[in-house]
Amino acid sequence: MTNWRDILSSLIFYAGIGLGCALLVHYGSSYSWKKVDEKFRAMEPRLSRGHYVWVDKRARRPVQYEYSDLVMYRRPIWKRTSYAYEFARVIGKPGDVVEMKTHKLYRAERRDDDLLPPEPITERYTQAHHRPPGFSPFVVPRNTLFVMFDKRNSREPLRNLLVPQRMIYGKVLD
Repeated sequence: MTNWRDILSSLIFYAGIGLGCALLVHYGSSYSWKKVDEKFRAMEPRLSRGHYVWVDKRARRPVQYEYSDLVMYRRPIWKRTSYAYEFARVIGKPGDVVEMKTHKLYRAERRDDDLLPPEPITERYTQAHHRPPGFSPFVVPRNTLFVMFDKRNSREPLRNLLVPQRMIYGKVLD
């Protein structure tokens, strides 16, 4: 004699196991737990060396970012560092005009193919002694993000701060 209650409870159990595995695979491929390299100091104190952060790997296109979001990207090959990934803050999106004069960042946002007038960027995450010298205005290229570190002790070449879409690993979740 077959006990239907045992069969039904077994089906519910295995369906739950299957659903749990499917959710684990889905979120495991969308999010990851990444460690900040011990030698990476450019985002302290926001990102402490050796600590782990959650990264949303689905956010890889520049339009999926807001200003001042933290992004994780593969470092450029011409940078001679021992770590493979860097973290930085989004300052400009494609089409924006960014400039730094007298230690103050200005951004003219592009909305609906119109360029708004340049406005100063309020950066509560940087300190006054971490402000590099200025640079002339430039347009952020298509499929690229303009990022900067929170610690700006030295003048970083602009080519190191323009991150192409193919180099973006994901968005750091707060």
